[in-house]
Amino acid sequence: MLYENGVGNRLTLTEEQIWENVKRIQERNEIKNGNTELQGMNFSIEMETGTGKTYVYLRTIYELNKLYGFKKFVIVVPSIAIREGVLKNLQITHEHFQTIYDKAQLNYDVYDSKKVSNLRGFAAGNAIQILVINIDAFAKDENIIIKKKM
Repeated sequence: MLYENGVGNRLTLTEEQIWENVKRIQERNEIKNGNTELQGMNFSIEMETGTGKTYVYLRTIYELNKLYGFKKFVIVVPSIAIREGVLKNLQITHEHFQTIYDKAQLNYDVYDSKKVSNLRGFAAGNAIQILVINIDAFAKDENIIIKKKM
């Protein structure tokens, strides 16, 4: 979806379709869940340390691009150390994912409120764009990402 200042993701699935997908995945993986309906569009995937969470969500990014054309992704992490780990994973898995996903173009960067031009690149770029940000930077009042347009 093209906007005045960038390219956005467009979700073409209904909430009902998403809920049916969630139930199918839970059943296929024998995940017991007490929910009987979709509880908003926020999802949490919880896994033990060292079980491949970063790989799973990076591969999900490529799948969402391949299946639905999504291009914009923000990865919010709890600390600078984990942010650096995510960046390292992006670097070391790049060739692997390029092989699997037919050389899908991907750009990634760290959010820095002092480098607004990088944020413009994220918004306007037509490749898969990943912005990595730690939660403290995301929650600050001066964060340009959460400012409303006047």
